[in-house]
Amino acid sequence: MASEVAPCMPLQLFRRATGAGQGRREANEGGNALPAGGGGSGGEPPCPQEICHRLNEDLKSLAEADAESGGAHGQNPLRDQLVKKSSEDIKRQLQALLEVLEDTAERGETIGSKAVGGVVPSPQNAGEVLLNQFLVADLPARLVAGLGQLEFEVRKDVVTVFSAIVRLGAQVGADQQLQQYTQCHPKFFELLVDGYEKPEIATHCGMMLRSCARHSRLVEAFLSQTKVALKLITFTRHESFDISTDAFSSLHDFLLTHHALSARFLEDNFRDFFALYNGLLEHGDYVTQRQALKLLSDMLLERKFMRVMMAYIEDEQFLQIHMNLLRADSKAIQLEAFHVFKIFVANPQKPPRVQHILYKNKDRLVMLLEGLKANRSDDKQFDEDKNTVISKLQALEPPPKAPNPGTAPGGYQAAKSPKPPSPDMSSPPTATSPPVA
Repeated sequence: MASEVAPCMPLQLFRRATGAGQGRREANEGGNALPAGGGGSGGEPPCPQEICHRLNEDLKSLAEADAESGGAHGQNPLRDQLVKKSSEDIKRQLQALLEVLEDTAERGETIGSKAVGGVVPSPQNAGEVLLNQFLVADLPARLVAGLGQLEFEVRKDVVTVFSAIVRLGAQVGADQQLQQYTQCHPKFFELLVDGYEKPEIATHCGMMLRSCARHSRLVEAFLSQTKVALKLITFTRHESFDISTDAFSSLHDFLLTHHALSARFLEDNFRDFFALYNGLLEHGDYVTQRQALKLLSDMLLERKFMRVMMAYIEDEQFLQIHMNLLRADSKAIQLEAFHVFKIFVANPQKPPRVQHILYKNKDRLVMLLEGLKANRSDDKQFDEDKNTVISKLQALEPPPKAPNPGTAPGGYQAAKSPKPPSPDMSSPPTATSPPVA
């Protein structure tokens, strides 16, 4: 029995949102439409090979027109008209693609195919044909590369088609094919992350990144490009609030959607990642600090990140960052910092330097925590956590052979001694009791 692809609800929304259902009729009226069935008769759906071929040609025309104008739009009306025409042609092909996807999902009919020997290919095979043609023509990277030259509504169609293609790959079991494409075309993820440098396409690139973050194979491919993944962190501190917030949403999804993959990435790139990430905590604005603290606490308290957590709470410099955040002017920042700080205190096998800093500053920390109040007066869990942390601080004993004290950032007392080597992420994590819940 031929397998069936369940109707994809978002495609219904895409059609209404982009007007794809009217695309073929409008294009026919304009005389430049993609003929049904790739030039066939009647109401047959367009052929995916033909759509992808025409989209490929339209993208070439767009690139050539933009190259001739040197990217200086508005200075040469004739060339601007060529760019606009190419953009309109691309819109038609994108709408045709959406119709094909919808026809496949809704009616389960074969795309541009007829029965051969009395056997009609299944909708799943039809979806694979479309996906294969889309990837063979390198259309994902080429669409992203040309995003800045397209009109706003066409950019929205690019995002819609890309999201539907990624979802199609998962439906027809071809997510490995998508992964291979991104691995063989590393510029694809580079183009998406670099899109945050251009305000006009930043949110579009962000939406496509988050579409990828839903699928484990694409997350694995993205995180394998270490420089690109780390570069995403830098855009979370962009001067534009919209861009920094969007970039942080993308970072959040890549780190918290598939825990096992992101945990391995953090283990392999612990120092490089947190050198950038802790910068968000120390130098970010209010929104950046709060988002970064919330994401960090979510990661460290997740079981899959146990090795990362152990390495993090064994670093006395990281401890000092959160001790200083406990003294922030913002109550919200103090509360978020507490949820990370409590993990340092709850560790039953603290490194000597960490224990020494906590011991030397425990009186001040206890006074600070006693004045820390939850947002809700009935938040019993927070009160229990705070009381547990306070009791553990009060019970702290000096570590054996405590180093000579110095002064830590923010006035806290710290040890002045050679910094210990970086945590050995290849060894099993130290046994520990569960952190304060």
